[in-house]
Amino acid sequence: MNRSILVAALALAAGGAHADGLSLGAGLDYSSGDYGSDTTTTILSVPVTARLDTGNWTFKASLPWLRVDGDPGVLPGVGSVTNTNPRGRGRGGLQPSPTDEPPSGAASGVGDLRLAATYAFDTGGPLGIDLTGNAKIATADEDKGLGTGASDLGLALDLYRQFDATLLFGGVSYTWLGDSDYVDVDDVAGANIGASWTAGRGNVGVAYDFREAASFGYDDRSELTGFYGWRTPSDGRVQVYALKGLSDGSPDWGAGVSYRHGF
Repeated sequence: MNRSILVAALALAAGGAHADGLSLGAGLDYSSGDYGSDTTTTILSVPVTARLDTGNWTFKASLPWLRVDGDPGVLPGVGSVTNTNPRGRGRGGLQPSPTDEPPSGAASGVGDLRLAATYAFDTGGPLGIDLTGNAKIATADEDKGLGTGASDLGLALDLYRQFDATLLFGGVSYTWLGDSDYVDVDDVAGANIGASWTAGRGNVGVAYDFREAASFGYDDRSELTGFYGWRTPSDGRVQVYALKGLSDGSPDWGAGVSYRHGF
């Protein structure tokens, strides 16, 4: 599940309007899957986030610590790609051959820095429209298989509407992925749709997320996510989720939790 979509859906379900100010957060995300290969790849991500709300604008920054164990062709946030880096996870400096057994290895370190700026339009009605520009700065070590080694740019358009205790939302996105010396990727389009409902002090919901494969010959990403989020008495917000992959382009399953506190 696209984390930015999930966070946006939960924030909107919490009541739409937000107070200006800074908030800081941290999370824990874990996923596991074979991505259509003979090797299971697990990804543990511990992101630290900062968010600034001011007027119609929301600015976000996120930097994770990663632990990845498995196929060097599976990269966090990207999925399966053709990765010819001889120093990739499990390769030991050897150039990969199509006849070799799939390699496997583990690595950890800082991931890519992600930045986003969102503008919420004043529509004068119940329909909400958000336009987001985002960037991935290549701070992850490509030799460890923690990233592609290139920076990306993207745009996303999200729409949402409240019907009493029900929030419906959906959106489309497009990302220009950067090529590196060893990873050749294509630009990708994505889409999502979902709903959430008021449940006690929080919101429970479900969302479907689709994204094109980043490399030719691999499956598109397709997954279903269930989530629950609630506010704490101390002006914090907790959210938990679980996802099920519906194609070889997604992990078989995943789960996570995050906390954000406003100041």
